[in-house]
Amino acid sequence: MKNIKQLILYALIGMLYFAPAASGQTQADDTRFSNRLAISPYAQAVPNDSYTFIGVSHPSLNSALTQIGVVVEAIGMTTTVNNAAGRAQVFTVDAGETHRVFIVNQSNATINTSNASFTDSRTHIIPTVDTAQFGAVRVTTVSERPENAPGSRNVTVGTTPKFDNLAQLTIWGIVFIESSSSGFAMEFIGDMQDSTLGGNLPSGVGSNVGPGDQSASSVAVARPARGIN
Repeated sequence: MKNIKQLILYALIGMLYFAPAASGQTQADDTRFSNRLAISPYAQAVPNDSYTFIGVSHPSLNSALTQIGVVVEAIGMTTTVNNAAGRAQVFTVDAGETHRVFIVNQSNATINTSNASFTDSRTHIIPTVDTAQFGAVRVTTVSERPENAPGSRNVTVGTTPKFDNLAQLTIWGIVFIESSSSGFAMEFIGDMQDSTLGGNLPSGVGSNVGPGDQSASSVAVARPARGIN
């Protein structure tokens, strides 16, 4: 019985070690690693006119960890709490989930924290001040092991490397015009839609996402699945 209790304790400790750290992070990392970063070049929030909606989906690729920490940040806009934490929402996306993020003026009559339709754990609001705001959106991941090189942060499950980078997620959005119930789609450069190179590459091929051994030519190194980054 004592051995069983010890095994259970070790398993719980392991789960805590591998769990993404999104719950303890309040703002985006200043990362330049391309496999952790996606950008949409335009967003806006105008009182009584328009807001920005973003969806982050985890399609549960075979190469993905079941939980991935994400930070969505409004760039170039004045938010009600106008600092790094106030312009960002930090959350964890589980396999099969979609999270909603709204960048909207604080006085919006519908999209606010008083409306129960926008207070669930998968809905996040970045409120801006009540003037016309124009900017961009930056998305980063919360890495499980940020001290490791980007290509070494995978967790092997069985024989399959699992990654927590943005190549495992699909990000989509719209700048929505309320008066006409129309808008235009947003492109997120750096999510799985822009990531097509997968599998292993010879270790002699250098990359900023994994250690490249220039002296070896036959040993393959795992790349972050679909990531071109």
